[in-house]
Amino acid sequence: MSIPASKIKFIKSLHRKKYRQKYNNFIVEGDKIAKEMLHSNSLRIEGIYATDSWLSTNKALLKLHESVLFKVSLTELGRISTLKTPNQVLIVAKIPQRNFPNQHTGFALYLDNIQDPGNMGTILRIADWYGIKTIFASPDTVELYNPKVLQGSMGAFLRINVFSTGLQTIREAFPDKVIYGAFMEGESIYNIQKHPDALLVIGNEGNGIHPDNMPFIDKKITIPKGKGGGAESLNAGVATGIICSEFFRENPQK
Repeated sequence: MSIPASKIKFIKSLHRKKYRQKYNNFIVEGDKIAKEMLHSNSLRIEGIYATDSWLSTNKALLKLHESVLFKVSLTELGRISTLKTPNQVLIVAKIPQRNFPNQHTGFALYLDNIQDPGNMGTILRIADWYGIKTIFASPDTVELYNPKVLQGSMGAFLRINVFSTGLQTIREAFPDKVIYGAFMEGESIYNIQKHPDALLVIGNEGNGIHPDNMPFIDKKITIPKGKGGGAESLNAGVATGIICSEFFRENPQK
């Protein structure tokens, strides 16, 4: 069946953060992420809008969701898509409610005002690669359910719990956790002692870690520039990957 005009209006409203928050819904697009979402069966699916060929190919995955299936043309998909070129399927799902954890041990990330959705998506993929299950983020960090973040995460958002909170709250909740901050100047990540129960703070792309968060950081660390290196700084996602690699080299997860 085709998409009713009222449904088109509703889905298009989910392109914007305030309506995602109002309706507690979000959208994901594309074959790979849609399949991962349906396989995971961890989210409440509100609607699946897909081409006839995609529906036919994925019948087994869709058995539990027949009541929310809409067969659409590429033209119709284009009317609700956030992508320049629509990709076979779009899913509307419920935003899950997650409570701040009562306890946490092991390695986690804290994102301090990360603004670029591409960086956020990349960091989610890095966390997923290393098996990091928890990311804390400042309230002004780009929203997890921003469509560009979800696209960039390549399904990683399904396996990671993201909590919006202040760094002071984490300090008070987990007083034994060692908090490392990534800075342009600090002790080399190759020389420091790396505590397994750690929190890595990654700062804003242009301004770094907010001054208000400085008192809660136990150790300033940096990625030393190579001899003759001329780059002014590293992308937040790249820096996260390098630092995580070094931490997990010394503290592999069991």
